[in-house]
Amino acid sequence: MSESKLGKILLEKGLITEAQLVQAMHQQHDSGRVLGETLVGLGYITNDDIARALAAQLGITFFELDDEFKLEKEDVKLIPENVARRYCMFPVRKGDLPSITLVMKDPLDVEAVATVRSLTRMEIHKAVSSEERIRAVIDKFYRMEAYLERDIKDIVDVQTEEGSAMASEEASSDNEQLKVLANDAPVVKFVNLMLMQAVRDRASDIHFEPGEHVVTVRIRVDGVLREVTPPPKALYQAIVTRIKILSNMDITERRLPLDGRFKFKASDRIIDVRVSSLPEAHGEKLVLRILDRKALLVDMRDVGFDEDMLKKFQRVLQAPNGIVLLTGPTGSGKTTTLYGALNFLKDPAWNIQTVEDPIEYLIPGINQMQCKSAIGLDFANALRSILRQDPDIIMIGEIRDFETAQIAMRSSLTGHLVLSSLHTNDAPSALWRLRDIGIEPYLIAATIKLVLGQRLVRMICPACKQEKRPSEEALQYAVSQNPEAASWTTYYGAGCAKCGKTGYRGRTGIFEFLEVNDALREMILQESGAVAFRKKAIQVGMEPLALNGLRKVQQGITTIEEVMSVCAGDES
Repeated sequence: MSESKLGKILLEKGLITEAQLVQAMHQQHDSGRVLGETLVGLGYITNDDIARALAAQLGITFFELDDEFKLEKEDVKLIPENVARRYCMFPVRKGDLPSITLVMKDPLDVEAVATVRSLTRMEIHKAVSSEERIRAVIDKFYRMEAYLERDIKDIVDVQTEEGSAMASEEASSDNEQLKVLANDAPVVKFVNLMLMQAVRDRASDIHFEPGEHVVTVRIRVDGVLREVTPPPKALYQAIVTRIKILSNMDITERRLPLDGRFKFKASDRIIDVRVSSLPEAHGEKLVLRILDRKALLVDMRDVGFDEDMLKKFQRVLQAPNGIVLLTGPTGSGKTTTLYGALNFLKDPAWNIQTVEDPIEYLIPGINQMQCKSAIGLDFANALRSILRQDPDIIMIGEIRDFETAQIAMRSSLTGHLVLSSLHTNDAPSALWRLRDIGIEPYLIAATIKLVLGQRLVRMICPACKQEKRPSEEALQYAVSQNPEAASWTTYYGAGCAKCGKTGYRGRTGIFEFLEVNDALREMILQESGAVAFRKKAIQVGMEPLALNGLRKVQQGITTIEEVMSVCAGDES
């Protein structure tokens, strides 16, 4: 309803005077609020008055909601709570008629009506009431902790006993029904909302986990999972089908793990999504990895390097040959750092080739190859083919076995710069890991230029950052690594809306920078022990992870507890 029509109806009904309307319109112009809200704020009318005026204008029913009103259980089942709350409405059904009355705050909301029509397959009649009365009904008769599922036969997940087969006609029919449902407004809207929420909250992953009666949805933000509002279980299989269709995955296969990917646009950014499905007891679990291409465009300083370390890293990357290894557990940021290095090296004069499993980001100007173990295209076989493509720089996603490591070593000896990753707890351990898988010490000594150990720690939220003394346990840990820590001023996040009450926002890297020099090469050739090698590495300039992390504590970037969580057991 337009502002002028609302004012006219209220005047005709004698609910306001001409002077009150003029005053409200002046104040509304200054405040930016709508006329109805302004009149209510001035105390001239109530929200019920506005709802009655709207009903009169549109020629629909004003639905009286007093303390005696009761929403029947069967009515509650018609639409899930999240839909009722999102559009501020609830359904009322009379008798066995194939129609419902939708009591709404805004009866002009076409999307809300279409959503309910899609969910119920019923004829819709509209009625209007005030927002606070509708929300009071929803609060009273819905239960947030358990969605009341509708009896929708065409959404039931059709599963057969193990070893038996579904008739092809029945399977085909179910799949066609699921395709239709996957394109229904509620399903499409829910998937879109989840993707946009993940981007808005800077989430790296979305987890869809089906239970017997409910679905759990969690997003991973700054390395930590947290629950978000789930869909009703009745819509879950349609949601899975929607995501599978987007990802070009086989919607008929629910017994085997599947992989796929798709992309979407958010705020003028292209977001890649990698999808993995896993059959579990109560349905297919999905994990969506959110890959923001914008992350590739950040300065390498944003990864966590200080100026001195960044210069040393870039100097090593400009070597004509040799191997640069990144080490750390899964989720420690190795891939981001590798891609940052490739972006630094990217030049039309160089042929840069990667072998990855999987390809996390697609980088213009870089030749990227996906391993496919199912057809025999593993890292080793891919590397053999790549060496016939005249590469200058090779990036291997991960060294996992002797054959891959041996080809990487020989590639570096024949004039190639090789970048790769290895799963070890610290930088010095990488050299012993290579020896354990069968690489000769002389090859390790001759080829390894740099090993970069890496972890990610959460950064203190700048919006709620405040000075605070650490716990005794945290202080003891810091002092055991650096005696000067007792005199530091430390900071923590109090928790606010911007950081989701966690006190942290964003992550940064902490590093062990092990550049292999002549003294360390001699120890490798002599096959010295790992403990002695680590001590020698520290003597010649390697800063352990814990000390690098504590420097960020001293700078007010992170907390001692965060450093402890990723460096426990690390000794300087």
